[in-house]
Amino acid sequence: MSEKLQKSLAFLNSEMPNNWLSLAVTTLPKRNLFQSIGDFFAGKSGNHRISYVAASENEVKIMHYQGANVLGTHTIPMGSMESCKISEGTTEDGLIGIIHVTIEEIISTNKKGDKKLKSHYFKLMPPLLGINATPIQAVEEILWAQRARKAMLSVLNPYAGKIQARLTEEFRMAEEIRLAEELRKSEELQRKKEEKEAK
Repeated sequence: MSEKLQKSLAFLNSEMPNNWLSLAVTTLPKRNLFQSIGDFFAGKSGNHRISYVAASENEVKIMHYQGANVLGTHTIPMGSMESCKISEGTTEDGLIGIIHVTIEEIISTNKKGDKKLKSHYFKLMPPLLGINATPIQAVEEILWAQRARKAMLSVLNPYAGKIQARLTEEFRMAEEIRLAEELRKSEELQRKKEEKEAK
């Protein structure tokens, strides 16, 4: 699916990650009162806010738009993910399939190895909304959007296994470093003891 955005979504091209495999619409992030007031008046002038999520094999990128203008983006590389949980559902009317995704992002790690995490929740729906949150009308684009949602599942499903494999390897390496350090300290103590006895 990479590099094959539909005409209604072509305005996203400049922000799409390299080698992207799927795209979805997601619910808008929480906004404060002043932002909500700004959104209301922008919506009145036709510049509705909308957020998209694009996924590749190794990262997720969130893109927030108002009209055709980018409000902000955030990329979560797999190397910064602590976990990724996925479940399927439908909208309340049962008509549209959705994907619930929760990603724990590692913000920082202190010297002790304790991680500061940030939780991201996305309710992913087919990208059936284009610029200004206008519904896509062309039949071929609607079918493409439905395929994009299914592709999102196949892209995100391996994330959990890849993350677990990386964390296991990181733990193994940290354990090797810890044991090597313990051995070094033990040998240093033994050397000092022998030097003291030699005197």
